[in-house]
Amino acid sequence: MDITIIILSLIIALGAFTQGLTGFGLALVSVPLLSLTIDAKMAVPIAGIFGWLVTMPIVWKMRHHVQYRAGLILVAGSIPASFVGAKLLANLPSTYILITMGVVLIVSSIHSMRSTKPLFKKTSTPVTLTAGFCSGVLGASVGEAGPPVIAYTSMQPWTADQAKSTLAFFFMLQMIGAIISFQYEGLITDDVKHYIMWMMPSFIVGMVAGMVGYHLLQKRKINYHHIVHRLLFVIGCVLIIKNLPF
Repeated sequence: MDITIIILSLIIALGAFTQGLTGFGLALVSVPLLSLTIDAKMAVPIAGIFGWLVTMPIVWKMRHHVQYRAGLILVAGSIPASFVGAKLLANLPSTYILITMGVVLIVSSIHSMRSTKPLFKKTSTPVTLTAGFCSGVLGASVGEAGPPVIAYTSMQPWTADQAKSTLAFFFMLQMIGAIISFQYEGLITDDVKHYIMWMMPSFIVGMVAGMVGYHLLQKRKINYHHIVHRLLFVIGCVLIIKNLPF
């Protein structure tokens, strides 16, 4: 096993831990870091596939808390947008994708850290569809499906369990369309499959550790979301600085 596989495995373990802990974040954490080692056109589908796999045990374990109606409306808005995003990924230079990713990370992190109370008293179908569409475009183009729906759930009057489980439910369904679009655009190559196979053990370890950590932090009432978003803010700044053309 070469050093590249070890580095990529550690990154995926961190991403899986984050999503197991919060219900989101595998792509947010892993795509920027993976892109420092491999091409973004490989990093996005790798993170997308692992991000899909990690949602399944979370949704099953928290199935009684899922807000199914809102989750399905989000998915309905995201499916057609996934094909638009995959087309952008296949045709845009990696530098543009990474700069866009950095901006998305910074904006979403600032919003999440400043949000203190729900904006809506009940679910709005037009707002839900819009959040789903934006998520679909970003998810398939820069691997960052999370920010629109994370912002959306933070505006709802939901408990932590409802927000986490609904995010996981949405990502589980949304990523099916994204993965199909990756395949259609020829982005799931033999190299991508090779990396996924070698990273699978570390992915499982990270996911289980994150799910255990979620319950521990819930008992201690620690605001782990602010910790994660501070890290993502720093990563976003690094990506923009690293890829600016000067």
